[in-house]
Amino acid sequence: MKYPLVIAALLGAFVALPAHASDGYDVAQCVVDNDAHDAKMLLATLPGSESERRAGAKLMDLYGGCNDNRRMGGQFAWRERAEIANAALMNWLERGRFDAASPPPRASWALTVSEGSWGYDRNLVSIRQFGDCVVALNPVGALDLARSTRGSVGERAAIRALTPALNDCLAPGKNFTVKRDDLRLIVAEPLYHMVSK
Repeated sequence: MKYPLVIAALLGAFVALPAHASDGYDVAQCVVDNDAHDAKMLLATLPGSESERRAGAKLMDLYGGCNDNRRMGGQFAWRERAEIANAALMNWLERGRFDAASPPPRASWALTVSEGSWGYDRNLVSIRQFGDCVVALNPVGALDLARSTRGSVGERAAIRALTPALNDCLAPGKNFTVKRDDLRLIVAEPLYHMVSK
């Protein structure tokens, strides 16, 4: 399925990032390490929904504590949610092996939204569904990207392997550019849902 995306402005240009993990990754890892249950509850919600806000409120103080004791409020943005998903995914992958060559059926893990439903952020859901599409078309490549070191040859190879899936998941006539680290985050939540089934 092709997904119309409004993410070019959100995600920026496709450029290489430094090989070290970002502060956001470290903060998200701290959150997941300290409250995996509430992180799981957050990731079970529709992006931008009231249920996401409620689930996120439980993690907000912890997120602030993991982020140099900053006072946090409001709702998690796309990047923070995606970094929490990436940290949760890494925890799952550390616990055991996952055979991406024979993943569970897409219907058991992909995000579905009923037609006519409301109360969520359509742009964020579109990003998630785009990630679902990429992961469904090439779960091995997506998992290789997740497991690769930032800035490595393995990361570049995984991105090359994902390129056909990225193109197939875009609506006809749509183009977008994305940073490597953001691509990693786009596939993180779909991968998390796939491996945790």
